[in-house]
Amino acid sequence: MRDDSGKWDAPLPSGYVHDANGMTLAAVTLARQVLISGPDVLTQTKQPIAGWPDIVTADSYALSVRRDRVLLVNGPTVSEGWHDDIGQAVSDASDAYAVFDVSGERSLEVLKRGAELNLDVPSRSVARLLFGLGVFLYRYEMENSFRIHVASAHAETLVKSLEGAIAAC
Repeated sequence: MRDDSGKWDAPLPSGYVHDANGMTLAAVTLARQVLISGPDVLTQTKQPIAGWPDIVTADSYALSVRRDRVLLVNGPTVSEGWHDDIGQAVSDASDAYAVFDVSGERSLEVLKRGAELNLDVPSRSVARLLFGLGVFLYRYEMENSFRIHVASAHAETLVKSLEGAIAAC
């Protein structure tokens, strides 16, 4: 039988950390990620809502993805499905997104290699294209620390792109 294992990247190890050039790229494990969709979701969400280039400092928060969708991070448990009383759909997305932190003095420079980012141009949404991948990108805890949510299937591709950009700095 043919062995094609060399053609595929090995999955990232749990607790993945890459330190180089004064920068750190690390996998993050979150308790819960929940997508909530509905016409009034931005006004009905109780957690602080982050857009670009807001700095998230709370343990539980919401990311503005679109005007009718948020990603609730580490929020309270919410039952999945349609909630007719508030007109919102709830979907557990904990396994849907891999999450990474990029930090260091030149972290914005690294991210700019894969996206057009400007801290002076605000946006209500954290949705971005980074190295050709759809991601949720925001600043986390401090000016030079960023958090990235990417579809789990694209985690290795994002990591390789970020490692290359860090090496080039």
